[in-house]
Amino acid sequence: MSTMRSRILISLLLLAALWIPLLSIPNGSSQSAAVTTTMTVNQPPSGQCSETSLAFSAQARKEITGTYGSDAPINFYILSQKDFDAIQNPNCNLPTTATPLFIDVNSVGHGNPYRSLPFPANGTYYFVFVYFNKSVSALVKGYASIELSFPPSITLVTTVTSSTTSSSSPIVTTTQSTIPIVTTTQSTIPIVTTTQSTAVASTTLSFGTFGVIGLIVAIALIVSVMVFMRRGKSQTAQKNVLNQQTVKREIRFEGPQPAIIPAGQSISTGYDELDTVLAGGLPAGYAILVMSPPCDERDLLFTKIIESNLSIGSSVFFLSRDLSRTQDFASRYRKDFYVFSPQADKITTDSGNVFKIAGVQNLNDLNITFTKAMETLPKATSNKIIIIDLLSEILLEHKSLTTRKWLDDFIGKRKSEGFTVLAILNPLISSKQESQTIIDLFDGIIEIYEKELRERARRFLIVKKMYGKKYIESELMLDKDKLF
Repeated sequence: MSTMRSRILISLLLLAALWIPLLSIPNGSSQSAAVTTTMTVNQPPSGQCSETSLAFSAQARKEITGTYGSDAPINFYILSQKDFDAIQNPNCNLPTTATPLFIDVNSVGHGNPYRSLPFPANGTYYFVFVYFNKSVSALVKGYASIELSFPPSITLVTTVTSSTTSSSSPIVTTTQSTIPIVTTTQSTIPIVTTTQSTAVASTTLSFGTFGVIGLIVAIALIVSVMVFMRRGKSQTAQKNVLNQQTVKREIRFEGPQPAIIPAGQSISTGYDELDTVLAGGLPAGYAILVMSPPCDERDLLFTKIIESNLSIGSSVFFLSRDLSRTQDFASRYRKDFYVFSPQADKITTDSGNVFKIAGVQNLNDLNITFTKAMETLPKATSNKIIIIDLLSEILLEHKSLTTRKWLDDFIGKRKSEGFTVLAILNPLISSKQESQTIIDLFDGIIEIYEKELRERARRFLIVKKMYGKKYIESELMLDKDKLF
């Protein structure tokens, strides 16, 4: 009986081997995992804007992801047909009623990731790139180069639309240009098909249909034989296997487990009006950037957030070099509140909740001292918030590239540990271009700004981004009396 089983197994293995050559049959309808397109947008006259768009068809409830980049600051949108028609205006601006599936403004550099919201219906959508010429001869080459990658599942409409509009004239000139689009795919064998259009589609080798079916059948037969042979083992051997699996499970789940924040949970800000705008509060587990110049409203809002979360037993971690604020917080909040500051030795408190970390001059030392300080703390509650009030100083000290690398690593580690991350950035101490290089690292963007209202300066708040969450897009006037 054992000899017969061995012969059956060998025969099935030989059968599977016969199907292997079929796996290299190219399938003309398949594409690689990502398609990359290169386009250009011409420089318009000073004070005007140029637009380049690429149409594609997509299915309802689907999302697309990819990367994009440019050697000049651009606005990037993914728009429906309705919103695409609406952006054809003298200022190249979206109306407030528009609902873009993705938006990023003043983006520069390459390899920027994007993810669209789910498409509401089957139909035609648009990748749109807009360049604003704010000064004469802003582009040395006379045009900006744009790179865009997208999944091969979408079907391109190969006509590229390029337009130039004037902010001072309602005339919009649109031309069907022959802007060169070069499409490439990651493939080990460069088989390329050229079409009669300005785009080049590419195909790669994939599993042949018959090869895949045959391989599945062969694997199924082999698994069936192996299961049949295992049934011949003794009952005692089966019990031993079960005992070994039980031991492995027990070892695997020993010790404290990381806290898991329930999906969809919201964290109250303590400010009812803002909770309403956010449809319940800050999304737990998100990394959120608050862009605001120094002002009482900003400080009062963060005080509200801290007190609201401490009142429900959450742990709050505060990173800052502001001596007065850290002194005030460390003295006022003692339980579940922890301060990390380069100036910790100047803070007077007997609560034991203040820890010294390295300054922003050396980010490696900052990471090391922060990690060591965290190791001395007791296990935090399941809901944890970390507030980073060092970001403006780091960006000022190290500029955009180093700050982005450090922030990407720091946010990733904190989110994996179950933290909700809040970072504060003063937009007045760095250029808009530098600030833009780190904005896309955050799941949410909240901006606080000042404007005149009835001949009086008032502060307003607006939610500019909260990935995958519903929120009210209108601005909220911050009321000092309610923030106290």
